[in-house]
Amino acid sequence: MPDMPDNAPAIIAIDRLLAAGEYDDAVDAAEDLVREARTAETLRALGRTQYERSTATYDEEEHEMGLESLRAAADLPADDRARAAILADLATMLTGSVFFTEAKEEESVRRFKEAYALDPTNMRVLIGMTLLRAHPEINASRAQAIAWVERAIALGEPEWWHWSELAKLHEEDGNQQQAIAAYEQMLALFPFGTGHPLEFVMRQQRKHLDALRGGRLELINLGFHPPPGR
Repeated sequence: MPDMPDNAPAIIAIDRLLAAGEYDDAVDAAEDLVREARTAETLRALGRTQYERSTATYDEEEHEMGLESLRAAADLPADDRARAAILADLATMLTGSVFFTEAKEEESVRRFKEAYALDPTNMRVLIGMTLLRAHPEINASRAQAIAWVERAIALGEPEWWHWSELAKLHEEDGNQQQAIAAYEQMLALFPFGTGHPLEFVMRQQRKHLDALRGGRLELINLGFHPPPGR
């Protein structure tokens, strides 16, 4: 197991500040880290804090600074897996940007493809390639997309929306039993009763699952999109 970097405790502390919504303190701490040592991980931390704060404040200038910090971070690692992980961060932020543009979509596709070439076992990369599968630069079949999501789920601890994506793909492909199983996993993991903004949608998905169990294959488009930055 590789040694923990000296700045790992500081980066963990920054993650906790972000989770608590303490964006100013998180940005200040990340800036201090970069002043001490300009590395891939410190720039990555700075980019994430700038991105999160600018999303909350709707500050487009800082938003672009955050993306630029991630681009700079992605240029530094010598290790393929480390670079792929940072590229996955960057691509995910581009697709989830509150200032989303066609140019950001094109860059996100390019970054996900770069990351996939470096590390085809990265869960976020596999999910990102799946979500952008219809883009002409990816143009993946439904079977390929299913394989990507199944591999991502097998690699780590999947979130509820990973199962949601797999369920929709199976349903579109006419695989009713696989779709039912994936929807069941999705609903088992979804945090009901926590005030989650998609709870109403998930309750409707319960009804949809009942319809599938009854043999009525009728895809419901509820306009769900995976949460940004996940």
